[in-house]
Amino acid sequence: MKSNPFFELYVGDRFTSREFVTIFSDYLVPHALPIFIPGNVVVTGIQGSGKSMLLGLLQPRVRLEYDAVGQDFPVPEERRKFLSAGVNIAHQSAIDFGLRKHIDDDPEEVEFLFADFLNYLMVEDFLDSLRCMADGPANVRSEVGLNAGGNALNEIGPLLSDLPIWEGWIGKCNSFEELTVRIKDRVHRYRRYLHRKDRDLDPAIKDTRTHIGHPIRDCIIALKSAGVVDQDTNLFIDIDQYEELGNISTRNTVGKSVDYRSVINRALAARDGAVSYRIGARGHAWRRHGKIQGTEARLEEERDYKYVDLDLLLKRKEDQTIDIFPDFANDVFVRRLRFSGFREDLLAGKNQIEQVYGPQLSATERVRKLNIREPARILKLQTEWRTETKDALKELAGKDLLSAKLGEIWIRQKGDVFDLDVPRGKLPWEAKSYWKKERREAAALQIASQAHQRPYWCGAEEIIGLSGGNILVFLSLNQFIWDTWIQYAGDDSEVRSKLPKITEIVQSIGILKASNFWIEKMAQETGRSAERLQFVNLVAEKLAAKLFADDRLSNPGHTGFSLIEQDMKQFPEIRRFLEELADYGNMLMLDHTTKNRDRKHRKKFYFHPVFCPHFRIPYIRTKEPYYAKASEVASWIYESGFKLSLSDNEPSRQRSLFEE
Repeated sequence: MKSNPFFELYVGDRFTSREFVTIFSDYLVPHALPIFIPGNVVVTGIQGSGKSMLLGLLQPRVRLEYDAVGQDFPVPEERRKFLSAGVNIAHQSAIDFGLRKHIDDDPEEVEFLFADFLNYLMVEDFLDSLRCMADGPANVRSEVGLNAGGNALNEIGPLLSDLPIWEGWIGKCNSFEELTVRIKDRVHRYRRYLHRKDRDLDPAIKDTRTHIGHPIRDCIIALKSAGVVDQDTNLFIDIDQYEELGNISTRNTVGKSVDYRSVINRALAARDGAVSYRIGARGHAWRRHGKIQGTEARLEEERDYKYVDLDLLLKRKEDQTIDIFPDFANDVFVRRLRFSGFREDLLAGKNQIEQVYGPQLSATERVRKLNIREPARILKLQTEWRTETKDALKELAGKDLLSAKLGEIWIRQKGDVFDLDVPRGKLPWEAKSYWKKERREAAALQIASQAHQRPYWCGAEEIIGLSGGNILVFLSLNQFIWDTWIQYAGDDSEVRSKLPKITEIVQSIGILKASNFWIEKMAQETGRSAERLQFVNLVAEKLAAKLFADDRLSNPGHTGFSLIEQDMKQFPEIRRFLEELADYGNMLMLDHTTKNRDRKHRKKFYFHPVFCPHFRIPYIRTKEPYYAKASEVASWIYESGFKLSLSDNEPSRQRSLFEE
């Protein structure tokens, strides 16, 4: 680990089992228990929501590491009786089918070959899992229900190699190692073909291909029948990064495309009690992709699988008693500091994040930290206002510029009819606490803009708020802040004898760097990343311009927009584009209780909070968002470079949209 405890962001894929045990936060486990219960489970969430970390608990080496270091395995005791195997779509060559584009001349054949390749990957990892557990301590073997250790595994070789499912390809294996070698050989031949080292795939492989899920099912049934594995031991197959299957290159010709996801969906649709699948995916990859290979049917939630939505679980709640993200973030923060060498006694207490970053600054405090020599010049006082009103606001600006700015806004809205020769607490805008609460963040940013200065973003609560319920964004914010602190702290950055107190200006610089990073990162994503980046930039620019031009701050909530749900249903291309923005975490899509008399159901959309420092708009949502028309959103999407096909069959409907 570097000096920066947050140097490595993607811990789920890259850390060793020892590092995993030290750094993994088990805070989400009680909220995601279906992962450890028999039956198929789909775990979705945007990048960095914690899917890979949670599914990492299924790995045998992680399980054994908990035992080795004397830590309690963070899965309820009654849910620990399982064995597992895993396939990472991105890391194990599954996506390399896209390297052989000519093979989609026969899509069905490609899907069968893909299924066979996945089957052998599953069995390969399952055998590795068995070896790992067999070499582990007897207490863990007993807990998972494995009744073979060490050399006893050799009985498995002849048992499994004799199964009819292999159609003779494996041949007789007299030992566990022989079986492992034969399985690996099949995988190796596939990889040579996919990587163009072999011109053609071995015909023997095509002639002995297997149906999706059948080999691993037959293996576990045979092991249970032979008493090698207990009858009540569950077998979990973890297939992670499912979304990558949508990125495999294939032809766009009608009838010539390969649906790789439908192959895995077929395994789930079998609902085989012998095997339970765990699918880790991003929401955009799972939604509307429930087709089952070889049928017109689609997967059904609850019937074919249980659903764990980490985005919904971690979404920030107004009711702090049910908002789990702050405690989750603090737990992750402490574990990172512990892993990087901070002493245990420094990490005691309840809120180490606040110990390092301090409390969030109020809007008033942030304005006071700006370097404004003549505060009264920030005010835009109208010439027709009474002299005593203007003088009172100018005098107040010297003491509390934010309050004076809110006073200016109040008088613009209500008129110059108020006696301001009253104690501060009696000023009309100060007395109307809710009116002030709705506008103070926007007013503070207006002041910073008029002063041509960067606003302050800092404090523990602010960092958690800007994370938007995403632990990867939280880690990234910390990474940039600590990088900035280390740059300024010099040699002191290596000291682990005390927790640092990172100043507001250093935090603010780091947060702005993180915000810029996440904006730029959009261009690196899959899907329509260029169009999504352009859309976010374009809409943010439009909304920010309206916000800063609104001297009356009549609409402080116009940092996001709202759209009637029926319009989204009527124009599915708009809906799909907006849902993709939400599924990639670029925008938050929330249900909206409208205050309009029509009471029509709406959806509201806000930028991910981490983008807001870059755009200099508030991330705290107050008041009503901007009520956009479908035609307006369509024009934004069109300006972003995505050419909408709103309705191929009903051109009149498309015309009516732009004629609203």
